[in-house]
Amino acid sequence: MPDIKMLAARDARNDLPAKKVLAMPERQWRVRASPSVTRSKNPIRETLASITANAPSTSKAVINLGLGDPTHYPLHAPPAAAMAAVNHALHSGRANGYVNGVGSAEARAAVVAYHERWDKVSYDISDIVLTHGVGQALDLVFSVMIPPASVEKANILLPRPGFAQYSALLANLDAEIRYYDCIEEQNWEVDLDMLNNLCDEDTRAILLTNPSNPVGSNYSREALEAILAIAEKHKVPIIADEIYGHMTWDGPFVPMASLSQSVPIITLSGLSKRFLFPGWRFGWVAVHDPLGVAIELKRGMAVWGNRFMGPNSLIQAALPTILATEAEWFNEVTDKIKTLAGIVYEGINDTPGLSCTAPQGAMYAFVKIASGAFPAFNNDVAFSTALYREEAIFVLPGMCFGAPGYIRVVLATPSDIMGEVMARIQAFSQRHFKE
Repeated sequence: MPDIKMLAARDARNDLPAKKVLAMPERQWRVRASPSVTRSKNPIRETLASITANAPSTSKAVINLGLGDPTHYPLHAPPAAAMAAVNHALHSGRANGYVNGVGSAEARAAVVAYHERWDKVSYDISDIVLTHGVGQALDLVFSVMIPPASVEKANILLPRPGFAQYSALLANLDAEIRYYDCIEEQNWEVDLDMLNNLCDEDTRAILLTNPSNPVGSNYSREALEAILAIAEKHKVPIIADEIYGHMTWDGPFVPMASLSQSVPIITLSGLSKRFLFPGWRFGWVAVHDPLGVAIELKRGMAVWGNRFMGPNSLIQAALPTILATEAEWFNEVTDKIKTLAGIVYEGINDTPGLSCTAPQGAMYAFVKIASGAFPAFNNDVAFSTALYREEAIFVLPGMCFGAPGYIRVVLATPSDIMGEVMARIQAFSQRHFKE
């Protein structure tokens, strides 16, 4: 039987005036991007859009020397056997499924054979991780090597001038970026004292680009050995971005891993540049670890590889044939770039207010704009914008690479087009040059 007192108390409460319900503010949408997105912008793409926002004032055909795409004109026909191998993989019906996150055993074995053939460095397939181009290889290596800032302090050493994507990929990791200078008067080799002074107990890696984008240098064996000595002293591994490896003409290319007896070398390479397949987005990481001190890094890379389940399965199936491309084909490509380098070197150094060191490798010339020589333009962006507007020549300003006061010229056109480029740049410079 209900408790009469409790019922009475309940009825009494119900007779009380209702409490006033406070109106809650209307909720607003809060769909936001991380602040790291802004920091991760690629300055090359942004600058490209800025310079080309307005059409040239001339009727001359636009010549694009801004993006390092060797297929734009194109520079050279791709290896026929490589094309056939991809076609065979497609029509075989046996290359349509998922593959191991670090790449198939057959494809990684092909990378091992490639480096043995060209670099004279021995790897095991467990040292190889296949990636969606060198861009993703960089992202993978950075992500595995650099801890969150809330967990541990870390810094990484990057070259200046250097490839803009390095800092863009590091932006969301909150690592401290320290830049070491490359010295133009020394064929753009590294300022060794500066590199040594920048290393400390929080340095996770030294990144080295050889041959270099954007300056077209090819480091000597002695220069590389000096860098290795600094890395050994501070016990810091080297990330060797060698996507332009063996694309040299004034001296042999020396792979960093071929020199190291102790320092772990994390080599990045791929099909974009030397093989002229940038759109295939296929690269790899090769870890040379003579003392076995980078086991944890290799395990981490294997874990990270499974986040994306490896790159394109068709290219993986064709990779043994692609990487077996004959030396003669590579020589033809390199000879063409060498010819273009000569045209640009002579043309630029005959132009008032401009100069450049002789390119030795990769596919770039880095051109210096003499201070005060072009008073109509207050920086390299203004110079590049006016060159596009007046002469329909698109080049990237040096600020994209951490080196204001320069422009980068891509060496990937037919030689007659490059001759036309030099004629237009000289005409432009003569109009605006002031003693």
